[in-house]
Amino acid sequence: MKAGILVLLGVLVLIFLFLSLPWLLIFIGLKTLPDPPLPKVKYGEFPFRLEYDIDGQRRVIQDTLIVEYDGIGMNEGNGKFRKWEQRLKSGKENITLLKVNNSFEIYYPPGSARYYMDDLEDYVEYKHSFPDAEFIERDGEITRYGIVYAEELLDKYQIKLISWEHTQPIENSFLETD
Repeated sequence: MKAGILVLLGVLVLIFLFLSLPWLLIFIGLKTLPDPPLPKVKYGEFPFRLEYDIDGQRRVIQDTLIVEYDGIGMNEGNGKFRKWEQRLKSGKENITLLKVNNSFEIYYPPGSARYYMDDLEDYVEYKHSFPDAEFIERDGEITRYGIVYAEELLDKYQIKLISWEHTQPIENSFLETD
């Protein structure tokens, strides 16, 4: 009886190790990777101006995108990487073009924090989404994001993006730490 329980317990431990060992090895591997170099410039402000028509009325949104270094992140796809936080100086969550209802909003994305802080990989070329926009749709606990192409933006929502003027990214350098 005791031998049967020990065998069962041993089998359960082996199954647990078989299932968890790959994740444990990935975690240990990530933790032992060196941290990426620190950015020389850790804070930036990037003023922008978006001009658009909605229902035949011209509107302008002017604000500033604030980007700050937020430490080191890690995941199994990228290893260790520099994290950046971005927010609008106005305190708004998005550059909202149209709030259709409480669950559906069309907005213009100002761009990636990594783009503005010169932290893209050498092989990555960033392109702003102008003249397209994006949407966010909340349905209970599910949130969906997507693109609203310029043609649909005009046909369905009577919105036409006229101009997008933004501050160019900084030239940053990254300092190796010991």
